[in-house]
Amino acid sequence: MSQHDCEGLLFFMRPKLDWGGGLNRAVLEAAGPDLDEYVLNHITSPKSGQVFKLPPFQTGYKALFVAILADWDGGVGFEERDLLDCYRHTLELARAAGVHSLAIPAMGRDKRDFPHVRFARLALQGILERLDTGMAFVKIVCIDHTMMRTYQEQIDKMKRRGS
Repeated sequence: MSQHDCEGLLFFMRPKLDWGGGLNRAVLEAAGPDLDEYVLNHITSPKSGQVFKLPPFQTGYKALFVAILADWDGGVGFEERDLLDCYRHTLELARAAGVHSLAIPAMGRDKRDFPHVRFARLALQGILERLDTGMAFVKIVCIDHTMMRTYQEQIDKMKRRGS
């Protein structure tokens, strides 16, 4: 994992702060063991929807951002609100930290059982609500062509609606 063209990276953790998932393990490996210690010592009683700015450690990024998101429970609770808050707060924290380009993972098809079309719509909505001229770009990193198509279809729908 290297900086490439983004100054910041967002990743998600559950409220119990476990490092499950390929992206989280890659972030931890790139950052080094100090990241785990930092998370455990500085993030106490995290709630779904919260976002924390972390030091970059050895990643090559200017900043890391961890968004806390509880497991999807069928969409009957506060999952949508929390997901929107994760993206909104990440863009706000990035702006305050002077981060002008951000990599965000496309999520929604892993074992958390988020419906990926709905997740894509909400992710884009949250990003666009806080996107301003201070952010050069936000890169949504897709794991496969299905996710890329899903996000592109949601972007196309938003353009047709004038969003």
